[in-house]
Amino acid sequence: MKTLKTIVTLSFIAIISSSCGKEDPLGSEDMKQHSPTAVELGWQYFNQGDYETALRRFQMAVRHDKENAQAYYGIAYVYSVQGKLDDAVKYYRMTLKYDQSYEYTYANLGYALLQKGEEKEALQMLNQALKINPECGEAYLSFANYYASKEEWKNAWENLNKAVDLGQKIHPEFMTLMNRNKP
Repeated sequence: MKTLKTIVTLSFIAIISSSCGKEDPLGSEDMKQHSPTAVELGWQYFNQGDYETALRRFQMAVRHDKENAQAYYGIAYVYSVQGKLDDAVKYYRMTLKYDQSYEYTYANLGYALLQKGEEKEALQMLNQALKINPECGEAYLSFANYYASKEEWKNAWENLNKAVDLGQKIHPEFMTLMNRNKP
């Protein structure tokens, strides 16, 4: 019931904001309190596989509070999943503008940069994730992918094993590649 009430409230606010004049009431100090709820709803939609609605909720959260790092992170994560790497990188960087303490921002930014071929900065981001939390499985998994792409199988396996030990799920295709290249 609480979620339905929140959805109705946020929908009403969105309708009002689109019909107002110059000033955006969603960006007012009064609306800032609704930003965490919009982020929460964004993750609910994301977990249901509705990425477009999730993205709209995260964007709504940013409109409520331009400094909400978790809202920017949500936007970045959706873009990552959709393969929109330029947008993902942009929003991971926005996340870091407001919060430099979340290791997964660095890990996911690093992975997106690796996918774009920007290895030097990617490795810096992955190392920063591990500096914040030496048990960041996502960073180890990204390192495993990096080393596998370089055919440095020993390093790839070391990082993969750390990622698995930390509970990371491994994509079956990557596991097949790794199993074909045991040191």
